[in-house]
Amino acid sequence: MLCLFLRIIIGILRPKSINLNNNMKYLQKISALLICAIVLFSCNSKNTSSVSHISVDLTIKRFDKDLFLLKETQDFSQFKKEYADFLPLFSYKVIGLGNPDDPNYMEYLNQFLNDSTMNQVASEVAKVFPNLEEDEADLEQAFKYLKYYFPERNVPKVFAQISGFNQSVVVAEDLIGISLDKYLGEDCEFYSLLATPLYARKNMIPERVSQDVILAYGLTEFPFTPKTDDLISNMIYQGKIRYFVSKLMPGKSEAEAMKYTQEQLDWCKNNEDLIWGYIIEQKHLFNTQYRTIIKYINDGPFTPGMPEDSPSRTGIWIGLQIVKEFMEKNKDYSLSDLMKENDYAMILRSSSYQP
Repeated sequence: MLCLFLRIIIGILRPKSINLNNNMKYLQKISALLICAIVLFSCNSKNTSSVSHISVDLTIKRFDKDLFLLKETQDFSQFKKEYADFLPLFSYKVIGLGNPDDPNYMEYLNQFLNDSTMNQVASEVAKVFPNLEEDEADLEQAFKYLKYYFPERNVPKVFAQISGFNQSVVVAEDLIGISLDKYLGEDCEFYSLLATPLYARKNMIPERVSQDVILAYGLTEFPFTPKTDDLISNMIYQGKIRYFVSKLMPGKSEAEAMKYTQEQLDWCKNNEDLIWGYIIEQKHLFNTQYRTIIKYINDGPFTPGMPEDSPSRTGIWIGLQIVKEFMEKNKDYSLSDLMKENDYAMILRSSSYQP
């Protein structure tokens, strides 16, 4: 395909007369187009060709809309039948109403449905998310890569929900619920009323939905089971999950995988040796104290102990760099092998990481 494409270009641009100036212009044009063609075809091969043969048909079911329609229909039996697989997860894990088979369940549910704030939230969700076509396309492609790397895994059913500002994404066996009320935009007045920190609101935007689904899926399906629960193991585990996200969503940037702005990612790249040096100097690398670990892992306005223009979660970013080095040096390791690997000290040694 690429060869044919290049022959066509050369045929179109071949000079009609032999002239030194014409030949120079001709060669310049050919060189520029060759570069463009190679980049175009290599990117296409990287991002789509390996999964083009895999069939995944993903639809995000609008549980959120159908739930609030119950105010009018009160046809709970039909609703319960349609969402038999997802309703228990939503009821137990998201809004805490308990067993949907309880004879008084509809009474409890009506309190949620008739809450004035929840109705305002449902109205705002409908405005911000009139449809979920882009997220469906992103997730469908991501789950094609899931089947490519993990053929034995099932593609989960995905549902949109309103959680009352609880979990952003809930994951159970072959089920995922996305709380759209957690992605209404950083300027959403509800987040101000809830006193949600500004740094957290930056990622409470519609553009984060599909990536947060894959991130939550990775964290749930590949839990943290280290040999030693120290800082470096946490860093590499969290880096491993971001590496997983990048492999399932190769069209996304490293900044997006990290939930960073480009400026935050640039800060990390420009100060990589200083971040690593600080952790070593503080003798935190093998520290097992929870309060020390979360300094480098948890979200926040910046990483405690580092300059205030640093982003939070710099420990995760360093973990991602270690994983990338490890995978580069261990070509025999598949993504599946990596996700099964819980010897984080071995990954560190084998990576020979040195910023």
